[in-house]
Amino acid sequence: MLLVEVKSVRPTAHLRLATERRVKELQRMLGRAYEQIDNTAALIASGRKEFAGVPTDRPVHGLIVTMEPFHIVNAPMQRPLLPATTVPVTVCSIGELEDTVTITDAPVGRLLLERDADARRSTYALREALSGHDHARNPVLDAGWNSYPWSRGAAGHEPSASVGAAL
Repeated sequence: MLLVEVKSVRPTAHLRLATERRVKELQRMLGRAYEQIDNTAALIASGRKEFAGVPTDRPVHGLIVTMEPFHIVNAPMQRPLLPATTVPVTVCSIGELEDTVTITDAPVGRLLLERDADARRSTYALREALSGHDHARNPVLDAGWNSYPWSRGAAGHEPSASVGAAL
């Protein structure tokens, strides 16, 4: 089961430059997300009636999605700086999430579980677990692109095809 927490944050200069304020900045921006995932996992496991329809017999993984990559946030030296959790948590950027949802040759849940089971790979960016897999076009992004007036302007040109090349 995947618990997702989305934070509309980007690494600040303190994180990018590794200043003395980097730890407080990291905790300020992502700390609550770790706590929310762990709290939700605990509520589900406890059998709270609000979560009665959620299965409790499956592995649980947390995913914190941010606007931009927080480089090395999953690394062993960073994890102790953030709240402890009872479930594994991966931080990824929205770009990594967009790539994740287009994988066609393997179940995403399996990829996340295999990544988490590997002590070394679990500390890498999520993008590493996605490389080498087949990806489909993202219909949500295609629909968004095709909703713009200029996407229909070029005669004989399918605008979403050029967008897909970037995926």
